[in-house]
Amino acid sequence: MPDSRRRFLTRAAAALAAPALHAARPGSYADEMPDMLAAHLTGKLNDLAARWDRERAVIATPAQIEARNRFVREKLGVMIHGTPARNPLGAVVTATHRRARYRIENVMFQSRPDFWVTGNLYVPDGAGPFPAIISPCGHYPVARMEPEYQLAYLNLVRAGFVVLAYDPVGQGERRQYWDPRTGRADISGDPVYEHSMPGQLLLLMGEDLTHYRVWDGMRAIDYLLTRPEVDPQRIGCAGHSGGGTLTMFISAFDERVRCAVVNEGGTGHRWPIHLTPGARLGPSDVEQNVFPAAVHGIDICDLLTAIAPRPLLSLIEDYNPHFDRAANHIRRRYEQLGVPERFGTEEASDPHSWTPKLRLAATDWFCRWFYDRPGPGREPDVEPEKPATLYCTPNGSLRYSNKGQSVWTLLRAKAEKLPPRRNAPLTPEEIAAAIGCRKPAGALGIRHLVTTPRRGYSVEKLEFLSEPGIYIPAWVFVPERPKPGPATLFFHENGKEAEGREFGRLERFARAGHVVVAADVRGVGETAPPHPGGAAAGGRFSHLFDAETALAYMAWYLDESLFGMRVADVLRTADYALSRRDVDRGGLRAVGRGAGGLWVLYAAALDPRITEAVAERPLLSYRTLTQADHYAHSAGVFVRDILLRCDLPQVAAAVAGRLRILEPVDHMKNPVDLTAARALYGPKTQISGGSFELD
Repeated sequence: MPDSRRRFLTRAAAALAAPALHAARPGSYADEMPDMLAAHLTGKLNDLAARWDRERAVIATPAQIEARNRFVREKLGVMIHGTPARNPLGAVVTATHRRARYRIENVMFQSRPDFWVTGNLYVPDGAGPFPAIISPCGHYPVARMEPEYQLAYLNLVRAGFVVLAYDPVGQGERRQYWDPRTGRADISGDPVYEHSMPGQLLLLMGEDLTHYRVWDGMRAIDYLLTRPEVDPQRIGCAGHSGGGTLTMFISAFDERVRCAVVNEGGTGHRWPIHLTPGARLGPSDVEQNVFPAAVHGIDICDLLTAIAPRPLLSLIEDYNPHFDRAANHIRRRYEQLGVPERFGTEEASDPHSWTPKLRLAATDWFCRWFYDRPGPGREPDVEPEKPATLYCTPNGSLRYSNKGQSVWTLLRAKAEKLPPRRNAPLTPEEIAAAIGCRKPAGALGIRHLVTTPRRGYSVEKLEFLSEPGIYIPAWVFVPERPKPGPATLFFHENGKEAEGREFGRLERFARAGHVVVAADVRGVGETAPPHPGGAAAGGRFSHLFDAETALAYMAWYLDESLFGMRVADVLRTADYALSRRDVDRGGLRAVGRGAGGLWVLYAAALDPRITEAVAERPLLSYRTLTQADHYAHSAGVFVRDILLRCDLPQVAAAVAGRLRILEPVDHMKNPVDLTAARALYGPKTQISGGSFELD
């Protein structure tokens, strides 16, 4: 038979057999667990929310509401890591501008030693003392100097209120990336980058940016109380957008706020979450999230309700059914307290802004509760000031005026003292507790999907369970002529296909006779979430707002760790590998690249079955991230409070003699000096350049 005829018949037979073979395959876990990781975390969050809803449903009396509000304030204080000692404010007035019926003072004060807050104090003419309002700003680069915000302050001051508008961290004159000499931002013009960049780092060391921002607001109240023009019994707080969220936090926590206006401050239930295929998967700015709020059942509505029975006006620009549901929840509590008139809502049917209707609504609310009269019916025809008029610094920047500390200098100073010195090596129990890693148990539930023949080896494509609701896709590279020795586990931060395709590195391993199990930990590779990132995602720092970061936040809400979960998946992959007949029971080799190198490092510290661990291009240390004001590493490798316990060199010491680190990287994922890396890790850890190869 001619070769061409034989090839035709062989291909035809294969084509006829293919449907039957496909039909015989077992079903994939992917069909049963779509959007696996997001669904898994969402399910846990929604279950917690349902439990807390049941507990809230029995709250009916004023005493029960007050007890719940005390609980919310107490837990909020814990979640924002408490408050520091009060220092002298050292307030200064850098300029005064007199206008018809009021004056504006450019003021600065220290919310903590040499940590300056810039602001403007609007003071009405006439005899005081007056009610006073603090106003934290939304996420505008120029913050308090934004024209629509200025008009809100002018409405209030002309209605008889002292107003202290101040810049939150990362905005206005407290921006860190904006250069007044060029008029450009080093990283991004969007303030959310200025919040999330340091905010995520602070979580490594037992702090958070919400703490800084709430404390600035509390010290703003302290400053108002030093002014003879201010009535200390009539203090209010009002903010828009991110400033509305900050108003919620400050007003819930500090009961000196006697009346509040939250304008588009995220008013709505955070949970339950309704996953929509392809929809954006958060997250909001890091300082708008407090962890682990879900464990305590503290939803946004709980924080707003904690303001009760003090008057609260909740504003929104345009109709939103989520807003209405939340408003009804809050209104019910005010009714149960017997003060339904102290809660109000207003909408403007306008774009995202502190628009005229809502500015007037805010002024009217404060007039009602502090003056017992209605506010003005229309806005005065006044022009906002030019930003330069309102500057407290010569060039509109504390950073480029070399004035005081920044959140970055405070962060670095604390990081220099971390982690604490230890007299004994870390134990596996301490390491597991530090990253929140619980070793999975139960049946593996292995599903073999297909075997793909290649040159000199085959690839078994299969799945197994890490825990209920979580499966791990794996490719097992099985050589035709296997060599004796340990099997190799392989984990790449971009998934197994990054080096598992034909002509890739894993093919070289298999053709050399080595069994390799390449697996995708949850949320990586095949199980990467099918969602875009947050609204600010984009550019080289999009990792601050991508779906990976949203998933890390979901885990932190549960007081769990996405990083720890992935280390558990590595341990589960070891369970699978050692269940195979063709794998040597004497030990395993584990190789990880990028974030995978960190998963492998921790897994080896927890599991002596990993007799050889190789970390390629891992982050050198968590402290490395704190030495610069930007970084390229995802929140997926962040572990809350980790630097209070240990850093990566201390974990490596627990794997002494079994660990090799190849080409460690810095905050921007660039290779670091190997001599310095060896000095940091000590002689018991092998550190060199290049990538791992097997003969």
